[in-house]
Amino acid sequence: MLADAFAAEAARFLRQRSTLIWGFCVVPLGMLAWNLGLDTYVYLHAGGQMSAMSALARMAMRIDTGQQIVNALQRADTAFFKIFFAVGAAGLFGNEYRWETWRLLTPRNSRINLLLAKFGVYAMACAASLLGLALAALAGAIWNAMLNGAPLTFTPGFAGPILGMFAISWIALMVQGAFVAAVAVMTRATTGALLAGVIFAFAQGVFSTVLSPWESPLRYFALVPELPAEVLRGLLTGQNIPPGMTADPERLPLAMAVLLGWILLLSGAALVRFQRQDLPRE
Repeated sequence: MLADAFAAEAARFLRQRSTLIWGFCVVPLGMLAWNLGLDTYVYLHAGGQMSAMSALARMAMRIDTGQQIVNALQRADTAFFKIFFAVGAAGLFGNEYRWETWRLLTPRNSRINLLLAKFGVYAMACAASLLGLALAALAGAIWNAMLNGAPLTFTPGFAGPILGMFAISWIALMVQGAFVAAVAVMTRATTGALLAGVIFAFAQGVFSTVLSPWESPLRYFALVPELPAEVLRGLLTGQNIPPGMTADPERLPLAMAVLLGWILLLSGAALVRFQRQDLPRE
């Protein structure tokens, strides 16, 4: 029955063009347009300097393709990009209340299956959007190499950081989606869930800037999920670590547990509330 609910939800989701496009397609497409446009602008305005460069100098301008893909995946876990994923989550979990269609769905399957199907579709959509981001970064690197005549390079073991950053960004987006889902079920409002998701994303960005994940007490991890995500990124890439400090591997299990705990707590709250919710009109 869960498979049937997932298939039906996926079919409905593909027909919700506004949710699909603005929630999960704008980010990779916008990143692709930005990469291609910026590289083209720089090439056109620096054409004389580039043409004067020797072939040896161009060969030295190697493009680390793996690092560019990692950077693109890392940008998905920023407050600005999370706005779009909040749009997608609010549409997925709130449109049934908006259009009063729950009463048509609940007789056909259990409420748990129906909501779990929405979580599954959101997870798959986030994964597809992150894959699109990686492909956009790859296309941008290829375009840059074609314009400047610089070779593409892949450092040894490049797949590990890419897969790791993909997983970290995906988990962070699942936290965002679980929060929006919980608010959508509690308020029965798409707009309220979207606004709450936007505030949640920007609050996480502010707190992660003010609080250092390397120096803050561990209890802050339970209050600010962006802190454990930052720890995971630091342990994976070594970036964003203050000078004179090193990443503490002992914080890795706690960081993973906190992020998974946020997902389970928020999605569990949405499931419990939805199970007990009276739907006379919806």
